[in-house]
Amino acid sequence: MDRARRGMTGTAVTPPVPRQAPDTEATGPILTGDTVGGRRVLGFTCTAQAAPTASDDQLLLQGDEHAGRPPRRSSDPADQPSLVRTGRRPGRQMRTDPVRTHRPDDLRPGLADHFRDLIHGPCTPHFTAALIEHLAASGHHTWLSGGAPRDLLSGAAPDEVNDLDLTGTAPAGAFTETTRQVLDLDGTSAEHPQRFSPDTLVCTVLDPVARTDGPSLDYRGLGLDGTSFPATGTDLLQDSLQRDLTVNTLLYDPMRNLVVDPLGTALDDLTDADGKRRLVPVNTSTDPLVRAEVLLRGVKFRLRWDERDLDDGPLCAWALALPDDLLDRLDRRGEETWHRLAGLWAQCVPDSTSPALKETIRRLGAVAAQLHARCERAGR
Repeated sequence: MDRARRGMTGTAVTPPVPRQAPDTEATGPILTGDTVGGRRVLGFTCTAQAAPTASDDQLLLQGDEHAGRPPRRSSDPADQPSLVRTGRRPGRQMRTDPVRTHRPDDLRPGLADHFRDLIHGPCTPHFTAALIEHLAASGHHTWLSGGAPRDLLSGAAPDEVNDLDLTGTAPAGAFTETTRQVLDLDGTSAEHPQRFSPDTLVCTVLDPVARTDGPSLDYRGLGLDGTSFPATGTDLLQDSLQRDLTVNTLLYDPMRNLVVDPLGTALDDLTDADGKRRLVPVNTSTDPLVRAEVLLRGVKFRLRWDERDLDDGPLCAWALALPDDLLDRLDRRGEETWHRLAGLWAQCVPDSTSPALKETIRRLGAVAAQLHARCERAGR
């Protein structure tokens, strides 16, 4: 489809030539869908509470999702002699599907340079490119995720991107250990302290100047659902189905210079045939906390984007279909759940008195209104 016709225009420039990613599919890390001892690999968890290493990454096999605690099982292929590589290699199917992979400049001339400038530019931590290359050398795939690809594809300049989020196939310990090695090589490890959340498996590298103002880089492995403890996987489609809105499932592969749309619909939802952004919830979880978080983030983007350029019909239909007892189910989770939702609400709603918020809540229905009221009370 001609995206220039749909408003994605720009000035043609010569795209950067990305460094070739190594072919380690036959010898690289264990991936979702491989088998060990005849059991299918699900993904990974991490048993460290802080400063994880690769030895803290634990391999999850089919059946482990029902365990009360994470197993102790090495994720190193050398420790699994019965490993059979039967899983889908990350990106292989995507690279052969024209609906799901795109050269940036085919979407808008000059877009490849914008991605390059984001990764190598002065507003991005200097070690980012080297970190991605080191992960690739060990067989891991890494993608820019979240706001960065969404905003650049929407026409933002690299210096206007506020979030630098990465996702990939590396488990938390392997990522943190590789980051430490990269920072040690250029002598800046002391300037970039790392944090790790065992509850979410998010790995954060802090900015040396503004450590208290937020992270310079966040990483979490590709999403894996259905376990009783935090876990990550290596499947792009599985990851997409756990995000909030389709427009936030877009990825950029810096090693292969590819925009990846795992669902095959996110680019169309970002700019449809009428030039509108379409807010489409993608997460189908019945978990009340997940549903509440998707709803709050839907509110965020409806407030952020100009209503005249927005199609919020799918979001409204989804919100109106939420169960009436959603808040009762959240109450059974305890006060910590409401503290978490109140924090997210504060991030999503910059002005709780704005007319735009009142109209948004009206359109999203009774459950949204109840959630709004409870989050406000919990945040006081």
